[in-house]
Amino acid sequence: MTRTFWMIGGLVGFAVLALFGFLLYVLLASGDPDYWSGEIAAFERRDVSNPPPRGAVLFVGDDDVRLWDTLAYDMAPIVTIARGFGGAQISHVTYYIPRIVAPYRPQAIVLMAGEADMSDVRGRRPEDVLDDYKKFIAALRKADIAAPVYFVSIHPQPMRQSRWLGAKRANGLIADYSKTVPGLHYIDVAGALVDATGEARRDLFRWDGLSLNEAGHAILTERIKPVLLQAGYGGDKK
Repeated sequence: MTRTFWMIGGLVGFAVLALFGFLLYVLLASGDPDYWSGEIAAFERRDVSNPPPRGAVLFVGDDDVRLWDTLAYDMAPIVTIARGFGGAQISHVTYYIPRIVAPYRPQAIVLMAGEADMSDVRGRRPEDVLDDYKKFIAALRKADIAAPVYFVSIHPQPMRQSRWLGAKRANGLIADYSKTVPGLHYIDVAGALVDATGEARRDLFRWDGLSLNEAGHAILTERIKPVLLQAGYGGDKK
């Protein structure tokens, strides 16, 4: 009995260590843009069989875009393209500009990324996030993409509440930078996703405490759509 007990304990311990090792690998590997190459290739295959419209508003970024199943409906009459992948960081989107931005020649770009940047295991400062955003803009212009860019603020997440202070600092830096460069815009959504104490509202997130649910995306619609309509992307400017 004792031997069996120790064998079971050893197997459980090995399983826990294996799981920990796998999770550590994923955390480290997901910081490399090539980690998402499979999802990017899937977009390209889809573009061949179902070419997206030129001159649409491109939503690009992380899970906030990838899991927004009702984006096209929510943004109508604005014509949209959704290219969200995994836990994309801003630098990952920059890396894939030639493949998931440039081919579409969008009227405007809505960038939704930053949560993963602030939770990167290698350690990311708010200033690093700003620097990556500047590199994103520079890469767009170098690729002759002059479309206005709308940065949707980094928002708090229940599972990453400890990162929120740094994320707020990054938001402030990007908001200030956007005021100094023509064609850059900042849309605050974070203020609508927190409760009276400044904590992330759990009722707006899925079970994982990281991804927005339908109610969370409804709030994004309320914050983003009027800005785009006012800019004339759904028809005549108001």
